[in-house]
Amino acid sequence: MSTGTAAETGLTTRFAEALTADTLSALMRSTWTWDDRALRRDLSALLVKAAASNAATADDAVQKALRADALQEGSRFVSAVLGPHLVADGGSPLRAHFLAAASDPTPFDRLADEARAQIRPRVTEYLQACATADDADEPSPTGGPSDLGSAMRAFGRSDGASALRGNIALALQTLRTIRGDGAELAAKIERGQLRATLAAAEKSGSWDPALVKTRAVPETAGWKLTGAKHFVQDAADAGVLLVVARSVAGPSLFAVDADASGVQVTAVETIDPGRPLFTVELDDTPATLLGREGQGGLLMRRSIDLAMTALAGEQLGMLERAIGILAHHQHDWPGDELVQTVLDHAAALALWTAALAPDAGEEVATMAHIACSDASVRAARLAAGLTGDDEARSLWRRALSASLLLGGPAVYYERLLDRLGI
Repeated sequence: MSTGTAAETGLTTRFAEALTADTLSALMRSTWTWDDRALRRDLSALLVKAAASNAATADDAVQKALRADALQEGSRFVSAVLGPHLVADGGSPLRAHFLAAASDPTPFDRLADEARAQIRPRVTEYLQACATADDADEPSPTGGPSDLGSAMRAFGRSDGASALRGNIALALQTLRTIRGDGAELAAKIERGQLRATLAAAEKSGSWDPALVKTRAVPETAGWKLTGAKHFVQDAADAGVLLVVARSVAGPSLFAVDADASGVQVTAVETIDPGRPLFTVELDDTPATLLGREGQGGLLMRRSIDLAMTALAGEQLGMLERAIGILAHHQHDWPGDELVQTVLDHAAALALWTAALAPDAGEEVATMAHIACSDASVRAARLAAGLTGDDEARSLWRRALSASLLLGGPAVYYERLLDRLGI
């Protein structure tokens, strides 16, 4: 790969170091573009690319291509943010810092082209290895995050429905976050004696605790809940519903027996029959408080981070399944699409692996979900477009459903900025 002039090498090094959340958000604030929703979304997408380019991958050439891709996208982004300040110095304090990268994208374009050219001859080999990965040693999904993640990845490569999502990825992980009060229920799930699910979102589909309207009223011997929860996974087979409802202290978590009075579970139409979703209506329904009253907002935040990591594993499996479908039509693949699929898989795998680390920051789960969502949807759409068969179309609907279940792009880009504290 050509490395360009010493000046260009220095430019790319300095610019790569500047692609951080703090520096880029400071740039936006300095140019009065911080409230531009399109640029905020672009900022989140760029931060995901930058994180993927810095995460460990098994292939040096692929990692160089990811870095080049982030630099190329970064050059476009800072140019758009500077706007009139790029044309002329209008007093932006960071203009000089980004001027060279924003005003001349050609070094980054050339670097990206050269990096992609390096991996193009090995694309088929890379993707065939993804398609034939061995899932024979699938671990128990009730183990730690890595075990659950691996089980979800294997599940994503399959073509069936499973209670892993609601029972393990949502309910069990939520119970583990509150420990004491949830320990008995968690133990029953782990022993296979109970199936449960988490009912957090309401009609908007948002997981924002501020939007919880289901009411919780204290009684002499417990609580009563009234309201409706939507987009609840696996509710028909759950013996216990973990419901987020609002008391006077704020959102709180409650356990509700599925056969308790006032509970009505209704299946809703979905685009993916393998991902059944339900509406759960509660009418003066008896419930037991789990954890501290008013702590439900924190639990929802933690639960969605855990859910995103588990879902990203499933989406990675879907991506690899889509690649497997494409492997049977490799001579029909467009060349640029091949290279993009390699980069998508490498980025998704690197960020999902990072999210499984015990010390991973909460923003990494969101990055993994974004990368795996985008990658699985693109690959599944390509497979459906090239083959047109029922399997590929079914996979496309599943990938799309998974990418939108927790809010989709309209939410997850802002969620990342929130997790980064910016």
